[in-house]
Amino acid sequence: MKDISKSYLSKKINKLNKKIHRAEDQNDENKIWWRKMKLEKLKHKLSKIN
Repeated sequence: MKDISKSYLSKKINKLNKKIHRAEDQNDENKIWWRKMKLEKLKHKLSKIN
């Protein structure tokens, strides 16, 4: 299993934020909703590590 570090999670969060902003430009509500759900999950994991 891959070691989940603080830097790994913050990199994933940044990548997901870029995808969310791109989907907002394309007005794709479904993608925005799913990605925001995943973003909250990643932020929660990050807060548990800290």
